[in-house]
Amino acid sequence: MLIRNTKEFLEKTKTRKILGLDMGKKRIGLAISDPSHKIVNPLEVLKKNKNYLDNLLLIINDFNIGGILIGLPITKNDKNKMCQMVKDIGKNIDRFLLKNNFDLPIFFWDESYTSLEAEDITKDFFKNSKEQNRHIDKFAAKLVLDDFFNENLDEKKNY
Repeated sequence: MLIRNTKEFLEKTKTRKILGLDMGKKRIGLAISDPSHKIVNPLEVLKKNKNYLDNLLLIINDFNIGGILIGLPITKNDKNKMCQMVKDIGKNIDRFLLKNNFDLPIFFWDESYTSLEAEDITKDFFKNSKEQNRHIDKFAAKLVLDDFFNENLDEKKNY
């Protein structure tokens, strides 16, 4: 189910693992949180081909995912093509999951500049830029999840 409210998403995913997605035209970076939302790890990069929804479903099932956070490339006017593409993919993921008896909360979060930040952070992790490019999307997904938790989790409120 697509969620429009941060508080509602946090309530529905409380003590559940969240899968972060960084959408690209050819690849989707995945990161996963622990149930307490304190640790986020880059997971993998999926090729956006005809099987990506099936592969995503396997990951959701294997890791017992309780919610999905999708990075949204918001611009000042919020009317760019990439932003609309990501929203459409989010709707397709929701329909596909419902069709397969998975009713997971899905929320969009601003991911502006995470790919650039991930590139900067990982530049010393890999031997060359080609290898870095194969992994960059999962680190961008990690940054999206980290940013969401840093912005919204308040230990005192226990959300």
